[in-house]
Amino acid sequence: MPHLVKPYLFLSAAVLLLVGAFLSFAPEALYASSGQDLPAAVMIRSDLRAGGMLLLLSGFFVGAATLNPLSARPALQLSALVYLGYGLGRIASLAFDGTPDTTLVAVTGVEWLLGLAAVALLWRGLPADPKPRVQTA
Repeated sequence: MPHLVKPYLFLSAAVLLLVGAFLSFAPEALYASSGQDLPAAVMIRSDLRAGGMLLLLSGFFVGAATLNPLSARPALQLSALVYLGYGLGRIASLAFDGTPDTTLVAVTGVEWLLGLAAVALLWRGLPADPKPRVQTA
């Protein structure tokens, strides 16, 4: 499974960067794409943009790990935490707020899929102890 780590990191980074950019800079467009209106409340918009920046920065880190094999493990761990955290949050919302529309149900499935894939790659896809390369002058 080590051959799947780099493509996974690339996909994970792409999703994090895309969603992070939309939440940070164009949350109205993201909401409109699923037929929802974004409330005008400044606090809600601020929370969305803050979360978007976290996703955006996470995406940059995960993307950079595709170029540096020593960063693959932390990037997979970050991906697992982000996607499974969002997935668990969606389950909590289901319990407290009711059933969302089909778009959000699909998003939840993708979050769980990406999060569990990161866990599987951590468990089976990387050597137990990556050795740093020694450079000679």
